[in-house]
Amino acid sequence: MKEQRLKILVADDNPSDRLLLETMLSQFGHIVETAMDGQDAVDKFDPETVQLVCLDIKMPRKDGWEAALEIQKIAGNRLVPIVFLSGLSDPVALQKCLEVGATDFISKPYNPTLVSAKLNAIARLLVLQRTLSEQRDELSLLNQQMVHDQEVAKIVYERITHSNCLNDPALKTLHQGSHTFNGDVILAAYKPNGGMHLLLGDFTGHGLSAAIGALPLADIFFEWTAKGFVMRQILPEINKRLQAILPPNMFCAAAFIDINVVNRTVEVWNGGLPSLLYFSGQDSTPRLIKSESLPLGILEEREFETNVELLSYGPTDRFVAFTDGVYEAKTADNKIRYNQALDPLYQGEVLSDPFDWLTTMLDEQGILNDPHDDISVLGIDLSIDMISQQNADLSGATLENSYPANFSFKYELQAESLKNTDPLPYLLQILTTVSGLDKHSSEVFMILSEMYSNALEHGVLQLDSDLKKTVEGFSQYYQQRDQKLQALEHGTVNIAAQVTSDEQHGSLTVSVTDSGKGFDFERINLSELDHEKPYNRGLSLVNQLCDEMSFAKAGAELKVVFRW
Repeated sequence: MKEQRLKILVADDNPSDRLLLETMLSQFGHIVETAMDGQDAVDKFDPETVQLVCLDIKMPRKDGWEAALEIQKIAGNRLVPIVFLSGLSDPVALQKCLEVGATDFISKPYNPTLVSAKLNAIARLLVLQRTLSEQRDELSLLNQQMVHDQEVAKIVYERITHSNCLNDPALKTLHQGSHTFNGDVILAAYKPNGGMHLLLGDFTGHGLSAAIGALPLADIFFEWTAKGFVMRQILPEINKRLQAILPPNMFCAAAFIDINVVNRTVEVWNGGLPSLLYFSGQDSTPRLIKSESLPLGILEEREFETNVELLSYGPTDRFVAFTDGVYEAKTADNKIRYNQALDPLYQGEVLSDPFDWLTTMLDEQGILNDPHDDISVLGIDLSIDMISQQNADLSGATLENSYPANFSFKYELQAESLKNTDPLPYLLQILTTVSGLDKHSSEVFMILSEMYSNALEHGVLQLDSDLKKTVEGFSQYYQQRDQKLQALEHGTVNIAAQVTSDEQHGSLTVSVTDSGKGFDFERINLSELDHEKPYNRGLSLVNQLCDEMSFAKAGAELKVVFRW
């Protein structure tokens, strides 16, 4: 190793010893500055230039021990080795030298070989210290850059994965990560026809690697919901995207909740999360909606199934869902409580708001102060007046200038298409390109949805809506719908739309015709709309939304006019 040239401060009250050591060190190639005593050494010490201090122990004004303490105080965080010069052999005095921070001793009379060896050892120590200091500074800068990048990425991530729909008064959320990035995700979006879609997800792992999968998930969730796609279409698309991009050992356990405020129903899909808790009416014992599917991102597209549970809800019903960070949470004493801490909730002993009770319990158990896993809780109050039916600007960017639109199109679905295709998102996409009409996408979707459902379910499939008078009948109705639709071999639904508009006004005319035998439409009171009834409300709702409504072909054709 090449010897390092040092700047050395030597303090000794004996002129001959001071001169001898100065000469010796200079011959070794070092730069030497001398001081006559301890106070002189303190005055001359410059931490920016002096790399080594040699102090005699017994000196006037300030001895070596006192000078060493002051020099170290001046040096601060810098490493400046201090070597004591002494002819003493008293172990107590030498011990005191070590106590005040000495690096080594040089005994008098001086031995040039020993002095050289000690200086070389100290020089190597200084080189090592300087290298470590430079690496520390470099790591500190890299860490600052990484923290800055993570904060920027976190802001972008949260803006992508959060919707203003989470501020709906029907929702309560607890979302706490164990790292900068949260591997859990809570998504909520208003549907164009009222109600909302909600998704609670938990990606494998923690931190950035877990959170990165939330971006494509959120992209599909928000975009497809805005376009009017239903849960049974959105879930397979999310699964396909995640299965394509995630590594084999990574997936997303999730629950998807579709709230339909028109029919007052909730569709729930649970793929890998702890059981969702559904509190019906005043019953404090919840109905458990267990996982019936594998998490998203595991199965191939052809293997994925959307096993959905359908519920009819009342105005006092509540939902609580949470990730396994709650179910497997560790308390302050580092114990995993699993189901034990949640027993009061499962067993119906909680009489207050279940979300509030759960989050309070997590806080009191010390789980939120030091989460060992990402923790997310979603609470939903299903009061019909609380879930907003306002369109949250989901139709995309509106045109700043108003351009007249005049066009028409026809859309025919035969048996195979009726089984496998939902035309509503595509129709809505076309119609919401019309300036002015795009601001009414919620009403337009609701009109199209009710007209199409009426034509398909009552016209083609000949289902009886009276089945929906009871909760059991409600489930039976949709079971029959699925069975008859899958067995359908003949039948058609034709949709015709015409748009006319100018700079001030516009008109949308929609006609839906089915191949069914029609019905006695004159017996329906279209002016009566009872929100408390979960059936026979669709046509009354369409009648209220539209300016004109008429039947033809014995009820097999329904025509409406919507003006804006």
